[in-house]
Amino acid sequence: MSRLHPGRVATVRVTVQEGGTSGEDEWPTIGRRLIVALLAGSPRVADAGRGMARVDARGWARRGGDPALGRTLRRAAAEAGFTGIGVGIADVPVASDAAAHLAATGASAGEPAGEVQIVEPGGAREFLAPLPLSVLPLSEELLKTFRALGLRRVADVADRPPEAFEARFGPEGVRAHRLARGIDDRAFRARELPDVPHASLELASPVDTLEPLLFVLRHLLARVCADLADAGRCAARLELELCSERGVETATAVPARPTRQERLLYDLCRAALERAAGAAGRLTEPVEQLALRVVRVSAPDARQEDLFTRRWRDPLAAAAALSRLRVRLGERAIVHPGVRADHRPESRSVWTPVEVEAEGGRSSGASDTPRASDTSGSFTASEASAASGPIPGVLHLLPEPLPLRVGTEADRPTEMWSEAGHHALAAAEGPERLSGDWWKDPYHREYFRVCTEEGALLWLFREYRPSGELRWWLHGWWD
Repeated sequence: MSRLHPGRVATVRVTVQEGGTSGEDEWPTIGRRLIVALLAGSPRVADAGRGMARVDARGWARRGGDPALGRTLRRAAAEAGFTGIGVGIADVPVASDAAAHLAATGASAGEPAGEVQIVEPGGAREFLAPLPLSVLPLSEELLKTFRALGLRRVADVADRPPEAFEARFGPEGVRAHRLARGIDDRAFRARELPDVPHASLELASPVDTLEPLLFVLRHLLARVCADLADAGRCAARLELELCSERGVETATAVPARPTRQERLLYDLCRAALERAAGAAGRLTEPVEQLALRVVRVSAPDARQEDLFTRRWRDPLAAAAALSRLRVRLGERAIVHPGVRADHRPESRSVWTPVEVEAEGGRSSGASDTPRASDTSGSFTASEASAASGPIPGVLHLLPEPLPLRVGTEADRPTEMWSEAGHHALAAAEGPERLSGDWWKDPYHREYFRVCTEEGALLWLFREYRPSGELRWWLHGWWD
């Protein structure tokens, strides 16, 4: 048991329809659905009564603070199908509950959504003072007594000495006085998450072929995915355990994006089993038991797209294709181009394996903003300046610079000969001098941007080697 005071707590209040079709109270089921949805904002969520849940609001200082948490909780509750959503954030539960009540009242009255009632640190008593006593969690009988005595607002109770309430109302009066002053030490009991989902089945007889195992795999995945949905989690890494007389063989399936889609996980696990069976399609040892275990879970990262968005893309479709390639070719077989700081242009690009993050579900190195790139992933200052103009140019670097023979006038290139033949140069700009790597492979280059009479824009350089030799090279071209 842990207490939130001092700290920050967020209360989420939603509208609950009274009376289900079965005639029974459906809040336990609905409340669990609300708690699962609010896990998007914090791993610690507690049931706070009918239509309410409290969230540990700490840890958001570097993620946008209380406003960002409030927006996240509202969005998560709305995506889970709840209406009349109010979010309040304060130091203590009594203030956050009252703030959520005010926000929910505005939401149910049709006021613009998106507002979150935030009580500044240390301002709980001042915030509660002008509010009616009904915002405090007091019994109906005590509220009626307070009204009969002329106590209407929270300040009417907070401004009086506590001895008067203790003498007349006993412990309940003392509690009411403390709550009115913004003192709330109620325990925060976070809902315990279920264990990591797993399922296993002992086979009637040992098998060394894939067909019986694939049949059992479907059954195990159905159970595991149901547990993931119930916990509001997605699988980021799964392990298949093939138990035989000689031991346990493990096969791993890692989706590119955490998911609980049964069909996608089945395809990944099937590919893992096929890889374990090899080209012959038979296992080395007969399997007596098959176990499926989710060894890493993550919060869902689903994003709903607009039906009328022109460039709509299904992220799960790309994730499914990437996942299958990773399983079949190896976890480090899929790479993406990256850029590293280096003066030498041909050394600026690097191929980095796509790694799946432990939390969040995004592949490392992925960029949300597309940009023009060359075939080697390199960029230069001239390309960056060109990209800001009306007609961007894209520099394509050759895998290896090609040797040239160049004619010059006044130390500037005027014509060139290569394997493709002779080309006269209509214009030349430069030189741009680069040097470095004196400790391992020193280079001294002068780069020129040249344009042939045919209109081709090329990037040439001449290099002075330590031996005194001077040679010309073609390093790339612009589109």
